[in-house]
Amino acid sequence: MEISSVDLQEKINSGKKVIVEFWAEWCGPCKMMKPLFEKVSSQNTSNVEMCTMNVDLNREFGASLGIRSIPTIKVFQNGNIIDTKVGMMNEGQINGILTELING
Repeated sequence: MEISSVDLQEKINSGKKVIVEFWAEWCGPCKMMKPLFEKVSSQNTSNVEMCTMNVDLNREFGASLGIRSIPTIKVFQNGNIIDTKVGMMNEGQINGILTELING
């Protein structure tokens, strides 16, 4: 699910567990990874929310989180960033991030 910076900030502030993929239309690796992220997200039945954010539409928010390269995945729990992964990932790696957050 694509999310705005306002909606994401609300989720983060609520203390929810959230995994966000930051991407852009012009980014080749992002175009390959986004469908994999969305597939894992669609199969997710946990209380972890998974969403994507276009950095071109949310430049200031992305910069405030230190997004310098994309694709980047940031993991939030209790209002804090607890993990950051930069670069292309496969479906198994994305599932691993989700599983770690569920079990962690």
